[in-house]
This record gives sequence, C-alpha cells and structure tokens, in this order.
Amino acid sequence: MKKIFSIVLIFSFYLFAGTTGKLAGVIKDADTGEPLLGANVMIEGTSFGAATNINGEYVILNIPPGRYNVRISFIGYETVLMQNVVIIVDQTTTLSVNLKPQTVQVDEVVVTAKTPLIQKDLTSSISVISRDEIEALPVTTFTDLLSLQAGVVGSGSNLHVRGGRANEIAYMIDGMLVVDPLLGGLATQVNNDAIQEMSLLSGTFNAEYGNALSGVVNIVTRDGSDKLSGKFEYRTSEFGIDRYSSLHESRVNGSLSGPIFTNAFKFFISAEQDKRGSYLPFGYNNDRTFFTKLTTTVISYVKISLSNRGSLGRRQSYNHAWKYIPEQYLRRRTDSWQTGLYLTHTVQNNFFYDLKVSYFNQGFYSGIDKDTSQYLSTSDREYLPIGTGFEFFSKADPLELIDSRTVTLDGKLDAVWQINSTNEVKFGASYKKHRLKYFYVYDPKRNFPYKNDYVTEPFELAAYIQDKIELPYLVINLGLRFDYMNANLTFRNNPLDPNSLVKAKPRSQLSPRVGIAHPISDRTKLHFSYGHFFQNPDFQYLFENNQYDLNVREPLIGQPGLDAQRTISYEVGIAHQFSDRIAINLTTYYKDITGLIGTRYYFPFQDGRYIGYTLYVNEDYANVKGFEVNLDIRPDRYFSGGLSYTYSVAKGSASSETEQYPGTQESTLLYYLDFDRTHVLNVTGSYTIPENEGPMLFGSHIFDRMDFSFVFRASSGAPYTPGGRDVGFVIKNSLRQPGTYTLDLMIGKEFEVYDQFKIRLFAEILNVTDHRNILYVYPDTGEPDFTFEGNHSLEWMRDPSNFGPPRSIRLGTTIRF
Repeated sequence: MKKIFSIVLIFSFYLFAGTTGKLAGVIKDADTGEPLLGANVMIEGTSFGAATNINGEYVILNIPPGRYNVRISFIGYETVLMQNVVIIVDQTTTLSVNLKPQTVQVDEVVVTAKTPLIQKDLTSSISVISRDEIEALPVTTFTDLLSLQAGVVGSGSNLHVRGGRANEIAYMIDGMLVVDPLLGGLATQVNNDAIQEMSLLSGTFNAEYGNALSGVVNIVTRDGSDKLSGKFEYRTSEFGIDRYSSLHESRVNGSLSGPIFTNAFKFFISAEQDKRGSYLPFGYNNDRTFFTKLTTTVISYVKISLSNRGSLGRRQSYNHAWKYIPEQYLRRRTDSWQTGLYLTHTVQNNFFYDLKVSYFNQGFYSGIDKDTSQYLSTSDREYLPIGTGFEFFSKADPLELIDSRTVTLDGKLDAVWQINSTNEVKFGASYKKHRLKYFYVYDPKRNFPYKNDYVTEPFELAAYIQDKIELPYLVINLGLRFDYMNANLTFRNNPLDPNSLVKAKPRSQLSPRVGIAHPISDRTKLHFSYGHFFQNPDFQYLFENNQYDLNVREPLIGQPGLDAQRTISYEVGIAHQFSDRIAINLTTYYKDITGLIGTRYYFPFQDGRYIGYTLYVNEDYANVKGFEVNLDIRPDRYFSGGLSYTYSVAKGSASSETEQYPGTQESTLLYYLDFDRTHVLNVTGSYTIPENEGPMLFGSHIFDRMDFSFVFRASSGAPYTPGGRDVGFVIKNSLRQPGTYTLDLMIGKEFEVYDQFKIRLFAEILNVTDHRNILYVYPDTGEPDFTFEGNHSLEWMRDPSNFGPPRSIRLGTTIRF
C-alpha cells in the first residue's frame, strides 16, 4: 500500500539566473548517514535529472519556475516521491533526502514538500510573485502587483522603488530589457495570463543586473503545457447601474496552451483587451496585448524558444482647462513589438549556457493627429465666459507634439557553472545596438518654436562575473560588472562655437557587488549587502537640441558626454520563521545617489558667451534611508496573506531632470522629493472554501468553491510647497497632503460543469469604502477644492482630477478547460 505523509524540508535559495531556478541537495542512507553514490534524482514530466556523486551530492540547473514532483531512487533502497517541490526564478531549492534500505519491493513513499519561508542563502531583498498570487488578487496589471511590494510607491508605469526616480527601474521580460532607451521608463505591457512568475529586486542585486539604480523587475513568461488547456475571461462595469456603467470598463483576456502533436513541441498563446473610461469629465485608456511562444526540446539537452509579444495603447488624460473641448486635447498612442529567440544548452548537470537574441521596436506619440502647420497659435485661443474669462478653453490646441520610435537589437550570452559544492560561478556578456528617432516641437506657431528632430545610433556593452561561496553557516556573494556606453556622435564642446566639434567619449564603469548571508538557526537568518550601481542617462538628455538652435526662448541643450548616474547602496536584514506558515523579514537600507541628471544655467555675457543657455549636467544628488517589514502567511487549504510596511525618507536636490528648468538658480538644499511617502502599508489576503465544505443550507454546501480576496493600501500624503500672498521664505515640499487609503475586494464562486471544464463567476469591487483620496491641494489653503489666489470661479477650483477615483464594480466570468 502506498504510504502518504507530509514533512517539512530544508530548502535554501540563492539569487543567480534570470529565467530559471536550480535544485540541489544530498542523498544519504537513513540508517548510517553515509552518502549514497549513484542515486537517481528525476523531475517528473521533464527531461531534468541527475545522479549523486561520491559525496551523495547532486545538482540540476536550468529548471523553469513552477511546482514539480521529484522522484529519488537507488537500488536496494525505498523510492521517495517528493510532491509540490517549488522552483523559483533566481533561487536555488535545496532538497536533501535520507533513503531507508529495503529488501522487499514496496510502493514508493510519497512526501508532500513544504517550502520554508526563510530564504537562508538570499543576501538581498527580493519579492517573488507566483502565478497563484497573480490570479488570486483583484489587480489588473503586473504594475498593480509591483505597487504592493515593500519599498514601492506610485501606480501604473510611474513607480518609484526605495526613493528613486521612475526611470531608475530596469524591466526585463525573459531576461531582455523592455525599457524606452530614449525617453526612459517601461515601454510595453504584458497581460497577466502570460506571466509564470515575477520578481522585484529592490535592494542590492547581483552583477548580472546592470543599468539600474533602484530596482530590477524580472518577468518570466509561461511555456506551453503538456496537455491542451485554455482560459477565457470577461469582466465589465456595464451591468445596468448607471454609476458604474458610465465608467465604460470592460476587459477580455484569454489563453491557450498545449503540445503540437508531441510534447517535444509546445505552444502558448494569450491576448487581452482592456478598455477603461474615466470617472472624470473626459479621458480613456485602451490597451491591447498579445503573446505567443513556441518551445521545442527535440534536440537532447537543448531547449529552443521563439516568442513574439506586442502591445498597443490608446489613452487620453484629463485637463481641467479643456473640460468643454476634449476633442482638442492631447491623445497618446504607444506600441511595442518584441521578437525573441532563446537557446539553452545543458552541457552537463553542473553547467549550462543561455543564448538570447531580441528585436525590440517601440513608439510613442502625443498630439492631436494634425500637422503642426494647422495648429492654433496661442494668440488664437478662445475662452468661455466663465469666472475670470481665462479658465476654460472654447478653442485651443495643445502646445506640444511628440513622435518617437526606438529599435533595439539585444544579444546576451550567460553561463552557469557549479564548480563544486562550495562555488557556483556565473558569467556573461551582452550587446545592445539602438536606433533612436525623435521629433518634438513646442509651440509650433511662434517665430522660433522649440524643436528636436534627430536620428542616432548609440550602442552599449556589458560583462560580468559572480561567485557564490557557500560555507557552513555563511554564504558570500561576490560579483564584478563592467558597463560601456558609446553615444556614437560628435557634438560641440562649446555650444556657441560651431567649430568646437568633438567625438563623444565612451563611458565605462566597474561595479563591485558583495552580499553575505548568515543563517543563525533553521528559522532565523541575518544578511548584509553592499554594491555600486550604475545607470546611463536616458538618451534624450544626451541628444537634446543637437542642432544647437539658440534662437529659441530658453535654449536647453543636451550633452552626449554626460556621465552615468551612480548609487552606493547598503542593506542589512533579519528574517525569522515563527511557524510553518508565518515568517517576518526586517530590512533597513541606505542609498547615496550622485550624478543624477539635472540642469545648469550659463549666464550670458560671461566667459565670452553672447547668449544664455541651459545644459543637462550630472549634478543632482539624493539620499534615501528607511526600513521595511514583510509578514508572510503561507497558503493552507483556506487562507493566505501578506503585509508590507515601509518607512522611508527620500531627500534630494531635485525630483526630476527638468525641475529647475527654466531657471537660473540650482538648489542648494535637500528637500523631501515629490514622490517621498514616509509611511506605506499594504495588506493582502485570500480565503477559499474547498469543495464540500463550508456552511450547510438546505442540505447542501452552497458556499463551497467560493473565494474571497482583498487588497488594502494606505500611505502618507505627498509633500507640497506652501504658497500664497506674503508667505515669505518657505522650504520646498515642507508640508504634506492628507494620507490616502483604498480597499479592493474580489468575490468568486467556481462550478465544475463537466470533467475539468470549469466556470467561475465573480465580482470585483475597487475602492469598497468609496473614499475620495486627495491627489492635489492648492498651496495657499492646503485644500483640494478652494484657493484664494486668482479670484477663480468655484467650477475652476473644484477640479475633479484633484481627487482619486470613486468606487467601481465589475462583474465577470472565467471559463477554464
């Protein structure tokens, strides 16, 4: 008879790769404690496996993230099947088993593995979001999930990690960057159905990762499944109640996965269309995404994947001055397309390499879809007779138009070598070639409009090596990274002298990384990490106004010779596991950020200058300190949850690159940055009633297969600068807006219609309490709907965009097979 029981295993984790994990351990004789030579360790449903060496040790590299059953066998010993062994990206799972000798053949022993919550070998902060969590919580996009992690503030693509600017995060999909190299920030969308696992590295990170000051987001997409499976989901706010129907929200998404005739070839396809209106007088956000992946393992020890991903965005934000003419206000379009070819060759159980090639094409447009020659000049603007007579436009065009297109060819080669039981070495190199096209015009109808119009082709190189040294009760991560950037352009050394052309010097940086983890016991761990981090400026700051048009008002000029921005980061933390289901992590950190991009004004009639101008320079500074608390409650059959709290103080000389432009004075004081939030609290929870359980009603478990999940967010308000008449000298951002909070809830019930064909009905309620969070206050009153300045009408002062969204409800259904 098969024996089934549950035990807790000792797992350890270590940050090393970008899209896969590792399994390692020791197999011993249960009676004598002697290591077993030649024991077989196989991962069911895959070709992954290994045999133990003379010390009973084994290692299996390059395993995609997920849950697996692992079979351990040896002649003359019982066979053990370990169920639900979790493999996590960038981490190592250690699975050690003691086998009992046997003389009579009996059924295998089945063990349900439980992964400890303390990652003993991890030397820095990392948040891992699994596929189960993505599906359970009431969130729409992966950026919503990121905003729930410790140290993160903001929403959408405007996220800030540990007090850094929004463009200091590196976003990666399957190990390849998907940021806008020209304008900065996230340059794509990927629907949640396509994500297998997502991780956020918010502290120090290994030498493999570069060109990021604040954090790295690493998304691993799903492979095809062994059996044909699919999902279709639809949700909408248009179900007959005007308050919610007027938001015009609807989201359709689906996926299909399975083998192509044989398990050696698999496919995965997903797509989504997300349409959202606005609670404001006008505005919308329409996103469409698709993802396809073909994977083959027909060649022994070689895995080849071909993926294609695309996203289209159409959106319009609200501007109070255009309240009555929304058709004349800015509309934005984004598109991104990426094709990736990935090859993994497992040479031996202790060595593999990855070769990745990617083509990434993305564009951004902001305008009103007409030629600039047809734009209205500012003198042709007309106003409605409301209030002062200059509050709401009746005829007006925006002042700017942006049209950009970037193409990036990216190649990477990485290798992992487990030299012995003590040292694991990873090394690699990458090359990126960009083609950047940018057109920008401001106030096209004035005599000398401000204009950018250029095409450039810079390139970047990087290489790294890192070693994990694992000793008893001590793990050391050592790494060194080299980055190189060439603007590939000539520019004026003196902006006023056409004859001062020089070639931009290449920029390079060596970045050391050190991390130490010290497991005090099987339930407690200390860690320390230190690193130098490097990020090249967004290319727009290098090539701004490279035609040197000095006739414009307040000329602003880029510098292809700008240096990189740098951060020195420290982190210390302690983690403790209270029980098999509850653990806490406490982390404190400090960041010193230098060379941030800012502006400097050069006065006219000094040092031979005949005109004043502004240059982008490496002069802004910031420092951030804080601590984080993470409480995790592991899922059981009913409940799972988590809590993250962040205390942070982020001060600097400027919150953005152009904050002090136009202007003639640079800040000499450090003040609270615009995105500083002193206190941030996020709480999540999910409760599920299993089949044939829960309260009885009329002789039936009518509440079984129901699920309830919630997300609660709260934070301090944003800083602002007091103003008004006769206010005198004030310190920038010295006051705070009111704090904010939001509670979101999702309730669902699943029905099994026929043999794995399931239907789930659900309701999603965002901002359950209907609390109107204040997003902006007038500087003189500190109120969101009244100001003494300007003698404005009440309609103008009561700008609805000063408040966050009200309650919204969406009903939906999910079909799975």
